[in-house]
Amino acid sequence: MRTWFAVTAVLVAAISALADGSWVLRSPDGRNTVAVSLGPDGGLSYEIFHRGKPALLKSPLGLLRDDEPFDCGLRLHNAGKVESRRETYELLAGPNPRVDQVYNRRTLSFNNSSGARLLLDLAAGDGGVAFRYRFPETSAGLRTIQTELTGFAIATNARGWLQPYHAAGPYTPAYEDFYFQTSPGDRPPHSREAPHGWSFPALFHVPDAKVWIWLSESGTDGAYCACHLASDSAGGIHRIAFPAADETTRGQTNATGPEPRWTLPWVMPWRVIALGDSAEEIALSTLVTDLAPPSRIPDRSWIRPGRASWSWWSYPDGPNDLELFNKFTDFAARMNWEYTLFDAGWWTPGLRALAGHAESKSVTPLAWTFAGDFYNARTRMRKLDEIQTAGARGAKVDFWCSDRQEAMAAMQALFEDAAARKLVINLHGGTIPRGWHRTWPHFLTAEAVLGRECYFFEPRYPEKAAELDTILPFVRSVAGPVDMTPAGCTLKKYARLTTAAHEFAAALIFTSGIIHYADSPEHYESLPSGLLQILRDAPARWDETRCLRGEPGRLAVFARRSGQTWFLAGLNGTAARLSIQLDLGLYREFSQRLLISEGADAVMEVRAAAIPAVDDWAHDLPARGGFILRCDPPRAP
Repeated sequence: MRTWFAVTAVLVAAISALADGSWVLRSPDGRNTVAVSLGPDGGLSYEIFHRGKPALLKSPLGLLRDDEPFDCGLRLHNAGKVESRRETYELLAGPNPRVDQVYNRRTLSFNNSSGARLLLDLAAGDGGVAFRYRFPETSAGLRTIQTELTGFAIATNARGWLQPYHAAGPYTPAYEDFYFQTSPGDRPPHSREAPHGWSFPALFHVPDAKVWIWLSESGTDGAYCACHLASDSAGGIHRIAFPAADETTRGQTNATGPEPRWTLPWVMPWRVIALGDSAEEIALSTLVTDLAPPSRIPDRSWIRPGRASWSWWSYPDGPNDLELFNKFTDFAARMNWEYTLFDAGWWTPGLRALAGHAESKSVTPLAWTFAGDFYNARTRMRKLDEIQTAGARGAKVDFWCSDRQEAMAAMQALFEDAAARKLVINLHGGTIPRGWHRTWPHFLTAEAVLGRECYFFEPRYPEKAAELDTILPFVRSVAGPVDMTPAGCTLKKYARLTTAAHEFAAALIFTSGIIHYADSPEHYESLPSGLLQILRDAPARWDETRCLRGEPGRLAVFARRSGQTWFLAGLNGTAARLSIQLDLGLYREFSQRLLISEGADAVMEVRAAAIPAVDDWAHDLPARGGFILRCDPPRAP
């Protein structure tokens, strides 16, 4: 109680300096506060406090609509009452399956100089704050947002972990680049492609406020484009930016500019600011789904998270024949995995024959397809009907390469039409999830990551992969399920530097509603039996997750529970040996312990060994290494 009063006193002192014409919303636990102010010119701004200290500094708000300005000249119409709202739901893809969060909500209503109305919805929860714009009036004609003025002012001594947003190209933007440690004001580098800004999500650590900040958006649908952050962050202000005019899915023609357009009333996406005392806290945030619309699928009994075999990693150039695909299907059956994916080239033997064999083995078949077929309602329904009729039960839809509003509308239509046919969805070559896996729970995973296929394509990937693996759990994974295609150990064009133990640990650290295990049956069946059993037993949907250590770019350690078994997994993101010590007192009753660590040839081999059950566990992680520690209760006599 004394701590609460101390935090409140500091907070009151911090916000007392706000000018007249300010409105405050606090989280239920009092840790997080958003304060909105109306300046002398009638322009809106906001600040965010965490434990009474400034987390986001004074940041701009506002919009310019084609027919009305909402950037200045505003005056308060109504400051709504604070209301409490509970968000209780289940996720089929995420760190924890059941979510129960309470938010305080408030709506501020403003009029511009001509009387047009702008609503600003605020939400404050124990894990962060958010806001969104709404136009409540009615208009039959399309309105266009010419500019969104929203910004996020970060203290200049903060550290950031950001990914460049790519200019339009044959395969971009697709959120497939490295994350760079930055300072506010830094411009994105020319990395894998020319930069066109910074991508969502973005992670920052503000040392003075002792707070971690994660930025993204939620609830984006066909009424708005997906946004990112502009290249210029002068003064530490990262500003919202719209997609480029020339972004497009191959075969599509853009009929309008990239600015979002819609009829009134108009509800826009949430701007999401997750806050935490540590990176570990950020890793478990559910803020992005807490704010998303509830599930639109009443009966979810047909949706199954699971593991999948996948032939492309081992045979990117084929032969794409019946024998090859059936080999991977048969392996999935032996592993008790739920799925097998028929990637590009399945049309050579034919989907019906492949799916029929999978069904005979009680393995659910998935099929690759091209995103360009999903913009037009007629072609979208025809393609989904073809996939369903042939016996596949899900689609991997690839090469979107656009964040424009047309792409967002096509994805939402895909979710709806696939749900009507009971097909699960995997998005590739496109944008990050934006809360969609709550609204559409059959959306089980997405790429939007520089994954293991880059051992074929990116010469810098071996050197940077371990570091990237210890950044992603605290940035990209917080946005939603990530299809990393883990556990590919066979060496490819650009030779891997991570250890084999690192690769298998990554499969347990990255959450995905479908885990596509990358390597071949022959490689997996050469593994120690203890590790092979872990690959059989570790699920795609966990019962519980804890983040034990989070140092982005250096170290990531997670504990995940399935039934009566805990799986602890750790990754070293550095080129040096790391000694770690974990307090395993909470796992004392799980005394049967099996450690997966590096073998004699660390790059290609792993070692499985039983270890004593101790509360204080020390382990040396080699350079770019990893471990899995399986903890089971004692066996019955």
